[in-house]
Amino acid sequence: MNQLRWSRIAAVAILSAGVLPFTHAAASADDDPVAGQDGTAQSTTTFKVSCGAYSNGGTAGQAFHDEPVDIFGKDAEMGVHTTYPRVVTVGETFTYSLQFDSLKLKNVFEDGATANGVKGSERMKVDIDIPEGVDFVSAEAGDEWDIIRIDDDGRESDTGKHLRLTFNNATEQRTKNGVVTNNGPNASAHDDGGFNSFNLTINFPEIRVTVKPSDNAGEISPTIRVGKSANEYNDPKNFFTFLTTNHDNTLFFPHSGYVSLRCSPRDTPDADVNNGVQPLATIKVVDPPIYGLDGRVIDIVDDGTVSGTPVQMWDNTGAENQQWTMHTGGGGTQIVNPHTQKCLDVHEGTAVNSLSDLFPNGAPIQISGCGTQTSDEWFVSPEVTDGNPVGGTIVNAPSGKCLDVTDSESANGTRLQLWDCTGGPNQQFNFPPPFA
Repeated sequence: MNQLRWSRIAAVAILSAGVLPFTHAAASADDDPVAGQDGTAQSTTTFKVSCGAYSNGGTAGQAFHDEPVDIFGKDAEMGVHTTYPRVVTVGETFTYSLQFDSLKLKNVFEDGATANGVKGSERMKVDIDIPEGVDFVSAEAGDEWDIIRIDDDGRESDTGKHLRLTFNNATEQRTKNGVVTNNGPNASAHDDGGFNSFNLTINFPEIRVTVKPSDNAGEISPTIRVGKSANEYNDPKNFFTFLTTNHDNTLFFPHSGYVSLRCSPRDTPDADVNNGVQPLATIKVVDPPIYGLDGRVIDIVDDGTVSGTPVQMWDNTGAENQQWTMHTGGGGTQIVNPHTQKCLDVHEGTAVNSLSDLFPNGAPIQISGCGTQTSDEWFVSPEVTDGNPVGGTIVNAPSGKCLDVTDSESANGTRLQLWDCTGGPNQQFNFPPPFA
């Protein structure tokens, strides 16, 4: 996977009052990400953030800064690069990744003495949301970071709705007007801890999130941590928070002490949230195809919708005419295309002297209105749905004959037919999930 980059962040801090706005250009995201050879797409979202900043104190006689300082560089944007599959199927486990670009802190707070300026950052955390419509499987990042699942209070939870990039869940904390604010059990305003950049450059690892779509998910939309308190200005639940730390590590703090920074996606402190709260990608969830010979899938010819339209084998495109669901009943299983609401069926012969006349070898496979003919019921062997790559047979219930790729040809456009069961590879199919 190509290494992705984040654009730089800019900010202006006013410490005693607690204001650090990022000067802003309009948030944006690529509208048409390009699909990669592995079926993935990449998109970039850039947006401005405004960060509350609050000096957490020094010793007696150590004054705080009360004038604006530029800590990241003016007129920069924050961005995230997302690599993701455009289309996934119901029940499919898949992974998407987020990459934040490096940040460069400026050596401020030195009051004329460079040695006392900002050394780096402490207690950094980046929060993202677990998308709606998925079952969470796992998440991972670099060795120096942890990915934990948290609840709204920042505590680890197996049912939490957020993921936190951190180390030991060490986050910033402060006391303002007598009220202690934090988002996590290991918060502090005056202690080293968590992930520390140790220099002015903050490098983030790639975050890889693995999930499985739930039924009827429709679309999956990864985001940073958004909504409710996370969208409020200067809140500990903001998606990106940290402490600054200083070069002077003596008993007496430099006059700036530790400074809490809390960043939310907005143009200015008093503005509404911007496009940074919007989805970083949109992943479409579709019903799965039925795989057959040489990895091609069952496809309704020319995206037809009328009864009698034949079916064929074709490269998997994720289109609606290649999606199927299976519904069991008393006489077998109906194989339904949700787009047309029609069933996989056999074009029956006109003679009725015997089943072999009604269902001869070579009878074409088509779609028809579900329930209009008994030939739309099938016996699907367990090997079709159990994940065995060899696959299994799909047997027509009234005839006892198999779904068959004509002449064992795997080329696009090869039609499907009914044929005596032979166990050949042209009669082996895979349907990824279990029955609906």
